[in-house]
Amino acid sequence: MPKRWIVVLLVLIGISAQVAAVHPSQAEETAKLADDHQAVRAAVDQWFVVLRAMLNGDPKPFAELYSHADDVFYMGAEGTYRIGWEATYADWQAQAAKSTGGSAEGVNIQIVVNGNMAAAAHNTKGTLRQPNGEMQPTYVRETSVFRKENGQWKMIGHHADTISSWEKAFDK
Repeated sequence: MPKRWIVVLLVLIGISAQVAAVHPSQAEETAKLADDHQAVRAAVDQWFVVLRAMLNGDPKPFAELYSHADDVFYMGAEGTYRIGWEATYADWQAQAAKSTGGSAEGVNIQIVVNGNMAAAAHNTKGTLRQPNGEMQPTYVRETSVFRKENGQWKMIGHHADTISSWEKAFDK
């Protein structure tokens, strides 16, 4: 092999090594996405732990899951709309103070991760203790938005709604 071909071959090998160092392989990208998806799923699972705590009078775990940024939002099933951490947490504290017991679990969970943002949609079914002491079943649709902050997935937005009004509107 002539020397110039050896030089060309060495240059091409060097360029390939640099490209590989700059651009992660498909396998590395897939592994990172799988890790992020698993971490977001853990944050969604933590949401139900936080929700159960709030239903039983303790809003503190909510402060660990939610981002404390000014751009967060919360739209509650009861019709509230809060912007910013302070207003959002105050709402959850008020709800916890009124709560007298309940449970919640997620079903039909769908997660989408893209870079440092993720969204989760699911149904939450559970029970709520009514003022008369009876436990009433509940079913809510929820969507949460997460942002990766300092390596952790934090909730930055949450929306919940009940669907009973829709069911009543379309009863035959």
